[in-house]
Amino acid sequence: MKKYLVLLFMTLLSYGAFAQVTGEVNVLDRDVFYLHYTPETAISDDIDYQKWTTKVGLPPLRLGKLSLFNTLGLDRHQFEYNATTAALDTRNLETFYNANYSLFATYKLSDKWSLNTLLTPFAISNFKGDFSLDEVEFNGNLFLERTFYRRNGGYFQVGLGVGYMTLNGTTQLTPISQIKARLNEKWSFVLGLPNTYVKYDFHPSHSIKLLGDLNDFSARLNGSGSVLTGAEAENAVFTTISGGLEYNFWITKSFGLMAKGTYPVWGDYELRDGDNDTSFEFDTSFSQPFFSVGIKFNPIRSLQNSLKPL
Repeated sequence: MKKYLVLLFMTLLSYGAFAQVTGEVNVLDRDVFYLHYTPETAISDDIDYQKWTTKVGLPPLRLGKLSLFNTLGLDRHQFEYNATTAALDTRNLETFYNANYSLFATYKLSDKWSLNTLLTPFAISNFKGDFSLDEVEFNGNLFLERTFYRRNGGYFQVGLGVGYMTLNGTTQLTPISQIKARLNEKWSFVLGLPNTYVKYDFHPSHSIKLLGDLNDFSARLNGSGSVLTGAEAENAVFTTISGGLEYNFWITKSFGLMAKGTYPVWGDYELRDGDNDTSFEFDTSFSQPFFSVGIKFNPIRSLQNSLKPL
């Protein structure tokens, strides 16, 4: 019951997200490249967690009213177990990788309307043993977006549609909505999932975000031997919902540094069987904040910060 309540909560917030591919998904200031690192953080007395994540966007392809955007991403989730449990073999639970690709297509129906779709194949696994194409899964969405222009400059963008997404280990069709806004040269915001934030550009080289953050994956368990004695375990499911602050400093017009601190308001880490039922739940407290640092590259930042949508 708990995972369905969590799924419902995240679905009510969602808007065109593909939660298995988190990071800068639905933002007004998407970077062309970034590399982020979250150092080792205790999520319980017995488990430490750290993460590397990177994404790179390929040059967009424009065919008249149709624009295509391709992005490659890779996440590395690392767990260290400081205590042993007789029923649990953690050797295949130490490192998980998320290799993902996204194709976003937008078709301009008019100056105010656009039809958009997103296709996201991904593979999340410990990648122990032979890799199979069965491990590749898909998320995606289709939504219609309307732009509302403000008289004094700036804009709102509202989208409605349907998504096929994986959240907290459960994949299903769900209605989606999204709101993005550039209010003026300093203030902007996004409402949705996995990105919700309010951003203040208080200087051409400095900005700060008040944000909500989702870190979510469901990883296939491969490798020799059984992970869990006496029960079936096919997937490891890890989810945190956090809030916090992010600071960005741009060394040049295109190269920048990032520092972020978030505190989890809810978290879950468990093993599930082939029916997506819980086989083993880790005793996690998620009582420590997460800190992240990163580097980024964005040569079109000035265009993104303009009072007209791209």
